[in-house]
Amino acid sequence: MLLLGVTYKKDIADQRESPARPIARKLLQRGAVLSYHDPYVDSWEVDGRAIARADSPAASADLTILLQAHTVYDLAGIAAKAHLLFDTRGKISGESVYPL
Repeated sequence: MLLLGVTYKKDIADQRESPARPIARKLLQRGAVLSYHDPYVDSWEVDGRAIARADSPAASADLTILLQAHTVYDLAGIAAKAHLLFDTRGKISGESVYPL
């Protein structure tokens, strides 16, 4: 499972009050194997547990969840390559995209 954008707002590095951490926590509690991508965050932990950083926002994953639509993300390209994509920002459309 790939989480895209773990910051509070797009195009910043600030992670305070980001919804990504509670979402990741719930997914980890349910046994998900997580990775993340964020151009503004070099390393990321959830409750002291290091989460692997994907090399690309279009990295292969069973499920990709867009949490923050950073400007540098090619959203159409991400949607085209994603097996299944949950869009929490309402920014992407496509066959395999499900807005939340």
